[in-house]
Amino acid sequence: MNKTKVETMIKRSSLIVMIIAAAEAAIALFLVIMEYSKLKSANRMPDSFYNLLMPEVVEMLFNGIVYLVEVIIFFRIFRSGRPFTNGNIIAVRVIAALSLVGSIIGVLIRYHAGITITSALFGSVFSVFGAVVFLFFAEIMRYGKLLQIESDETL
Repeated sequence: MNKTKVETMIKRSSLIVMIIAAAEAAIALFLVIMEYSKLKSANRMPDSFYNLLMPEVVEMLFNGIVYLVEVIIFFRIFRSGRPFTNGNIIAVRVIAALSLVGSIIGVLIRYHAGITITSALFGSVFSVFGAVVFLFFAEIMRYGKLLQIESDETL
C-alpha cells in the first residue's frame, strides 16, 4: 500500500470515530443537564437519594469532557492523516488525568454522602485503571511518533 492510500484510510476511519465520539459527547452532556435539572428541582427528594445521584452526574460530566477531547484527537487525525503527533499525545494524557481527577472527585462525593471509604474507593477502581491504560496509550503513541520521525528521515 502506498502512503496516500494509508492516509486516506486513516482519515476516513478517523472521521467515523470522530462522529461517534461527538454523538457520545452530546448524549453524555445532555444526560448531565437532565440529571442536574432533576436534582435542582427535586425539593422533596431525600438527601440520601440526592447524595447518591450526585456522583453519577459528576461521572457523566467527566465522561462528556473525555468524549470532547476524543473528538479533538480524531479531528486532528482526520485533518492531518497522522495519529502520532505531540498534540494527540498530550490529549491522551489529558484523558488519563481527567479519568483520575473524576475518580478522586467521585470518591470524595461518595464519602461525603456517607458511604464508607472502602466502598467509595472500590467504585472508582475502573476509572483509575482507565487512567493507567490511557497513560500506556500515550507512551505507545510517543514511541510511534519516534518511529514515524525515524521512518520519515530514512526515506
